[in-house]
Amino acid sequence: MQATSPLARVLRSLRRSPGFVAIATLSMGIALGLSTSVFAVMDAMTHPDPPFRDVGQLYNVSFGVNMQTPPPADEIVRNVLALDMVERTAGWRFGWDEMVILGGRVGRTSVGHAGPGYFDLLGVRPRLGRLFGPDDHERMDVAIVTDMVWRRDYANRARIGDASVQMGNRMYPIVGVLPAGTDRSLGGDIYVPDSTRRMGMAALLVRLKPGYTVAQFQPRVKEMNERLAKAFGSPKDRGISAYIRTLRPDPLMVRDFHRAMIGAAMCILLIACANVAALMLARGVVKRRDYALRLALGARPIEIAREVVAEVGILAIAGCVAGAVVTSWFVGLIGRAMPPEMEWQGFVQPQWSWRVLALAMGAVVTSVAVAGGFPAWMASRTDPAGPLKESSGGNTGRAGTRFRWLVMAELAIAMTLLMSTSLMLKSIRMMERYDFGYANARLLRAVVGAPWRQDSTSVEDGFRLQQQGLEAVRAVPGVEAAIPNVGTSCGQRVPILMSDRSVEGGATLNLLQNLYRGSGGCRSVGPHFFSTLGLRIVDGRDFEEGDAAPDAAGGAILDEKTATRLFPHERAVGRTIRFGNANSAEPWIPVVGVVKDHMLGFDPHPEMGADSAATVFLVQAPRVRTNRAGQSRGSRSMSFIVRTGPNVDEVSLRVMRALVPLTPAQGRAGVIPWDDDFRRQLRTEQFLSLVFTLLGLASLLLGAAGLYSVISYVASQRMREFAVRIALGATKENVIRLVMREAFTMAIGGTAVGAGLGMWAAFLLWERMWGIYPVDVEALVIAELTLIVVTMVACIVPALRAARSDPLEIIRAA
Repeated sequence: MQATSPLARVLRSLRRSPGFVAIATLSMGIALGLSTSVFAVMDAMTHPDPPFRDVGQLYNVSFGVNMQTPPPADEIVRNVLALDMVERTAGWRFGWDEMVILGGRVGRTSVGHAGPGYFDLLGVRPRLGRLFGPDDHERMDVAIVTDMVWRRDYANRARIGDASVQMGNRMYPIVGVLPAGTDRSLGGDIYVPDSTRRMGMAALLVRLKPGYTVAQFQPRVKEMNERLAKAFGSPKDRGISAYIRTLRPDPLMVRDFHRAMIGAAMCILLIACANVAALMLARGVVKRRDYALRLALGARPIEIAREVVAEVGILAIAGCVAGAVVTSWFVGLIGRAMPPEMEWQGFVQPQWSWRVLALAMGAVVTSVAVAGGFPAWMASRTDPAGPLKESSGGNTGRAGTRFRWLVMAELAIAMTLLMSTSLMLKSIRMMERYDFGYANARLLRAVVGAPWRQDSTSVEDGFRLQQQGLEAVRAVPGVEAAIPNVGTSCGQRVPILMSDRSVEGGATLNLLQNLYRGSGGCRSVGPHFFSTLGLRIVDGRDFEEGDAAPDAAGGAILDEKTATRLFPHERAVGRTIRFGNANSAEPWIPVVGVVKDHMLGFDPHPEMGADSAATVFLVQAPRVRTNRAGQSRGSRSMSFIVRTGPNVDEVSLRVMRALVPLTPAQGRAGVIPWDDDFRRQLRTEQFLSLVFTLLGLASLLLGAAGLYSVISYVASQRMREFAVRIALGATKENVIRLVMREAFTMAIGGTAVGAGLGMWAAFLLWERMWGIYPVDVEALVIAELTLIVVTMVACIVPALRAARSDPLEIIRAA
């Protein structure tokens, strides 16, 4: 008879246990897939690899010209090209953030203007479509988008088709998609072609010849600027300066929540290893007689150990295949769900490199060593005499205790991840339900910005343009109210606020308390400010037009907490306040109203309760700006607060189109939500909560699968005990209670240890938590109940199988 090879014996053994193979492969696949995805994200952060040819030779050169008669742009470009170390140049400029429609989504994004040859000089190849051609720079009617925009707003389609971008009243067909990595290096989301005639002298993209460095390039540019300043300028000019920036992105700093992600991925890998190790140990109990027989026939212990390690290795290979599917899905999910704001907070698109592959292979080897080492050692120590003397493959209870601590460690790690997930979800829930105290969802900020060189006009023209813009906005269908956005800091020299009662011994307040968090302080606003916002005046009235007249005394409105502090036993309306102490020369200001407590800062936080900071609003005569000579001047820039109806997105586009005709050349018109900063923060937190939720669910699934597997093996080894108990009068409920008690003991032990670890680990995520402390009872209880319930449900099937055991068949088989 031909001897069976060790590999054939291992494969045959695995074929006989399809359930064991499925659970072990799934565990390894999920763990390897998620950990590899996290490795790819961290590698993209710490080792950025932009898709440009010879990125070390690429530099952006921005020129600052402070001269009455600046040199022509062509002259500067010609002098740059004359430098012997410069190979090629291309012009570019970035416009302001603009409101656009991307794939049906209205949003604010940065638009870049690329001159002829810009992308060719970068040496970048489009992921889809094509780059700009000569005809595009003449017509300027097409667009290129980045990989992130394509994934987020166009569902990562395989073909461009009829995709387009709408900016203002113009539609730009998309002709190309840039590869991943350009977002972080270039900084733009959408690119449109620009002609040489329009580029001006915003900036130059410069490629140095091979062998030259920026240390050699910078002094030559300085000499060139000095030469041009002497040729075209006067002694009173400040000359020409240049800022040189490499296109090689700097590695992003790894922060605490990144470390938490890495830790979560490693924890999932440990859970999977514990799963497989527990399964192999339980499998070793079943195969003790087989191991004992082979040892008695002359097999060496090392051969038994190698067989166990071979089983784990095959499972790891199968797990790699499943992990590749999980990795592809998880990376795709990150690409689709990641908001643009995450890139600037240290979270970028995953990238594949030899480092990621090396880490993945290291994870596989580590998994095999951890999951197979101890079971292999235990199998090699099998005593041939013991199992062969037994009449059955198991005993009455020792099997369970062999894996209890391993399963409890596995559940403790799962509990740690669930605790973090529970905290993140609670934080997001608090953000989504936060009440600003006014109709923030229907408020817009409409802006017309003029380039700083053009942002100067007469005072009369400035007021006329402001009124013209206000009338244009109010005439837009769907606009319910609009006022000039003059909200600024009051500019007081002292932060102390006192009342006419303070001179009699009453309270004074410090307006700087918590000011850095967007709450408290003094703010100068215009007439009808609170009625436009929808913020209720609880006493008195809102600011009116007459309050802002040049010869008026102005007025003040306090929030409820400030009014209570300054005037605890009387009505605040009709009293007066002043900045400074009793010797201050500041004028007394009448209080005309009290407004409901609110949160007008753009970074509201629920930790700032009603007693956090004092807030006072003033209405004053419009300020007139002056130039260096002290002459009054107006502004061509405008800003408005707009309250809309329910169709906010449609109205925002109409408002932007109404302001476009009033926008100066090379200026911009933009409309953004009033709480845009808060929405951006919410999107980043929602994305992080999604990532940790997936990691937490993976740990929950693996923990439940591990407990289920071990309880199944333990129950199968105690079948003789259960048969004896049933034969002696035990009911099915008694047997189910025995099995579930074993599972409950391990679940309680794991959650108890994991709760402490979870609260400790949650401090790594504290900077991303909104309004909660890492030691949170509600999050702890939810995580514990979730883990216990899921694990108990997973153990119902083994318990029912044990309760249905037939005493006669089991005892006869024994």
